[in-house]
Amino acid sequence: MLIVSHNKEKILWFGRAFNALEYSEQVNRKGKKETVRHTIWISDGCLEEIAEYPTKERCLQVLKEFCSSYEEACYTVEFFDESARAIRPATCKKNLVYEFPAK
Repeated sequence: MLIVSHNKEKILWFGRAFNALEYSEQVNRKGKKETVRHTIWISDGCLEEIAEYPTKERCLQVLKEFCSSYEEACYTVEFFDESARAIRPATCKKNLVYEFPAK
């Protein structure tokens, strides 16, 4: 299951390849010139930048699209029945995304 933070800037994904996708804004200063970078990071004990977009709104839209594609996918669970010595039919389960409500 995915969990979307209240401010929509972080997606937590427990028990998978990473723990979170999160939005970050960095301000780079060189002399009097200041540039702002809007990025998405993977957090799995270390932070790794995976994407950069022109605005915060675009980053949050990409995170929302990620949740939608995850939610639309299904996965199957097969199990072995010891008493019958056979594999039972797979059960399809839909992925869930919980989004914290607005204030």
